[in-house]
Amino acid sequence: MRPQQYKNGDCCSGVVVATMARTANGWGSATERSVRQRRRPRRHDLGFMAGLVALLVATVVAATGLMGAGASRVFDTEIQSVLRYVAVAGRNVTLGCPGVSERSLVDSLVWRTPSQTVAEYASGMPQLVVSTRITLLPDNFSLHFNPAFASDSSEYSCLVNDRHSPEALVELIVQDVPDAPGRPLVVSFTSRSVDLSWAYSQDPRNAPIKHFVIETRIGENGDWDQVEPIFTRGSQSSHQVTGLVPFTVYSFRVVAVNEHGHSSPSKESYYFVTLREAPTGKPVTTIAHNTSATSVYVSWKSPPPETIFGEFLGYRITYRTRDKNPEDDAQEIYIRDSTVESHEIHNLETYTQYLVSIQVFNPEGLGPPTTVLVMTDEGVPSKPLNLSVLEVTSTTIKITWREPEKLNGAIHGYRVYYVHQNQTLLHLPIPKAEAAVNSVYTYTLSNLKPYTDYKIIVAAFTKKFDGEPSEVSQRTDIAGPSAPKVVNLTCHSQDALFFGWRIPQTYYNTIDYYIISYRNVVYADFREIRITANASIVETSMIIPNLTTNSLYEVKVRAASTSVINPKQIILGSYSEPKKINVQLNCEKIPPPSQRQSYNDYNLAVMIGILICCFGLLFIVLTILLWKKCFHAAYYYLDDPPACGNSGGGNSAGIVDWEAPCEVAGEMRSSIPVCEFAKHVAALHVDGDIGFSKEYEAIQGEALSDEYPSEHSQHPDNKAKNRYLNVIAYDHSRVHLRQVPGQKKHLDYINANFIDGYQKPRAFIGTQGPLPCTFDCFWRMIWEQRVAIIVMITNLVERGRRKCDMYWPKDGTEMYGVIAVKLIREEVMATYTVRTFQIKHTKLKKKKASQTEKLVYQYHYTNWPDHGTPDHPLPVINFVKKSTAANPADAGPIVVHCSAGVGRTGTYIVIDAMLK
Repeated sequence: MRPQQYKNGDCCSGVVVATMARTANGWGSATERSVRQRRRPRRHDLGFMAGLVALLVATVVAATGLMGAGASRVFDTEIQSVLRYVAVAGRNVTLGCPGVSERSLVDSLVWRTPSQTVAEYASGMPQLVVSTRITLLPDNFSLHFNPAFASDSSEYSCLVNDRHSPEALVELIVQDVPDAPGRPLVVSFTSRSVDLSWAYSQDPRNAPIKHFVIETRIGENGDWDQVEPIFTRGSQSSHQVTGLVPFTVYSFRVVAVNEHGHSSPSKESYYFVTLREAPTGKPVTTIAHNTSATSVYVSWKSPPPETIFGEFLGYRITYRTRDKNPEDDAQEIYIRDSTVESHEIHNLETYTQYLVSIQVFNPEGLGPPTTVLVMTDEGVPSKPLNLSVLEVTSTTIKITWREPEKLNGAIHGYRVYYVHQNQTLLHLPIPKAEAAVNSVYTYTLSNLKPYTDYKIIVAAFTKKFDGEPSEVSQRTDIAGPSAPKVVNLTCHSQDALFFGWRIPQTYYNTIDYYIISYRNVVYADFREIRITANASIVETSMIIPNLTTNSLYEVKVRAASTSVINPKQIILGSYSEPKKINVQLNCEKIPPPSQRQSYNDYNLAVMIGILICCFGLLFIVLTILLWKKCFHAAYYYLDDPPACGNSGGGNSAGIVDWEAPCEVAGEMRSSIPVCEFAKHVAALHVDGDIGFSKEYEAIQGEALSDEYPSEHSQHPDNKAKNRYLNVIAYDHSRVHLRQVPGQKKHLDYINANFIDGYQKPRAFIGTQGPLPCTFDCFWRMIWEQRVAIIVMITNLVERGRRKCDMYWPKDGTEMYGVIAVKLIREEVMATYTVRTFQIKHTKLKKKKASQTEKLVYQYHYTNWPDHGTPDHPLPVINFVKKSTAANPADAGPIVVHCSAGVGRTGTYIVIDAMLK
């Protein structure tokens, strides 16, 4: 092979390699050989160089024993130099090809191991590379590993230009962490130690093992890092682990360690349980006292489970008198139940001190004892029986009890304690002779605080001490709220006052009602208005209507709360300071007394006013009597305006023929002209208001006719959805719920009908108060019909009967089927409450939240009785105006419901039509 020439005329420089002679007996000593090729040889040196080459060839031939022998091989493969490379797994390593440099001319080259060809170069390019990690460097044909693995360890030979043997062997040794050791085996064990043995790692990865790490796990599901690991002193494959806990489940695993790190853990050993030992834990005595002159009672807590060291079999109790020698035999009691934690010892000597010891035991023996000293003196009583509360007011609690079952001595009396805010107070001891009536004791605790929780403790006592106590907890009743503060009293109109007040500063639990008392100072009696209240509203106001103009009125208000002990009892608070005002246009408050006339003058004016009123009333009564005597008609109205005269013939509007058919001459007898309405009403009042009854029967007859079927309401699947059996939904106008896939046909039913408004079809939906089984349907209807306003004209309970169920969340969010309803806000007014809900359809998947969420407002009128009419019409009219005006133009119908969805619901819709 000719050396590669370079442009500057130089050939490759000399190379120094470390070699080891390989013989049949192993590796020889390392030698160094240096070969240096000089620059262009001069002509007169050619003879010398030829001789040198001949000498080298002769030396090689002689060394191999082939000269004169006619052998076919030139090199002796039994003696070769070896280049050794030691690398760490995971790092890069490059194996140089012996005898090849960057200036060598290479036509072909092969890298081999004893088992495979690793890389091959021919025809000017690589022909074979067995792994993507291994590359053949183009400059010097070195074999580059990126990175090296332990499996790459082998002897490599680099054959250049079809040579049969390499110039030298290359040995690659890649070191790595060892393989996992074998599963550790338990050779032997005691209660606190274990001998382990395991097999070495199958492959140490070319690096010796320095030591092992033993990891410990307690229990079958414990953590391996719960116990500090154990490091062996050397590479021996056995070890004794000490410091274990008796009667405990253990398992172990082993990790091998060499200079490059830790191996993966071995398989864990099989579980085993250390041997038992006698317990080391002591029971803890909690109670030790005498129960009679001949018995004592002892209770205790068991020691920690980790100190039992075996199966917990029970307790051993021993007792002896204190004055006896310890050598004397003590009495013993075995309790073979580990759950028992108390025992009463009987047949003892009276007024004697006893040493009582308690021990736990397991199959290995007894644990250390806990000893307590108990004396059988006069015992303490057991707890009083049947301690209960008889009566409760805002400041008193009356209790009763019976004497203890076990007296354990002469009871001298009872002590009554009560605990309030972690403070224990003692009432005077109650002597036994003063308290008992037929062995039943009563006592009244007084001077208590209203609406406060008390724990009452009663214990009997002897000359020694209190006995076991009985306890009962009770909250005192509320007291009446303090007086509200009047903040506004002005004229609302010439016959109405605007009255406003602030919530009382002191009240208990809640405020349920406000009672407004007002009177014309001419009269002695007050008139009262009661409205529901909400303690969250700081200021409340209302309008007092129907007053007498140019009269002096006195107004005051007080709050009231429902008793927490007796819900039927209303506890009244204090009145506010009375305020007086003249009812007149642009009126102001009465000036202070200094600016008014004297009190006597005022009384005189009052007396004169009373006399005038009396004469006026007498005159009015006489006038009415004379008028009735002269005129027999029940009602009298002014003549109708000329435009309202009946131009045609026929019956007068004031004469109603109830026996006539409903349809006359093709026209339905339904609407009444405005100009005839007064006469029509007068006709209805005739004969004891018989006309109203007839008109109602006519409406009922129309409703029950076959012209308006209600088959869906009568369907068996839907009957349970009707609050009342006789209040049904007509088929022709009922609200249909949208079909849900897989749903039965009749599940689209809800007891609700569309109702026309004034010049607007389907302006309302009249429905019943929802039942718990129809909450889902109700909110589905709200969503599907795009309802924005719900009008509720009923209370949940009226006159002790359930009129409607609470179909909205009290706070937060609740799910009603697929509709989530969230209470956003609640505003309480004098006669109604406005609630704001956010509803969301949970099954709709829309990009915008506005398409799956919407706001719904509920106007809840709370001052309209079930049977009867509201006390004043103005609040009702104001309520109708505000609730209908709140409905957006693009929203769906207004949903109106009371209890049945008939009376108050229909009245609301009629009032709205009349107002428009």
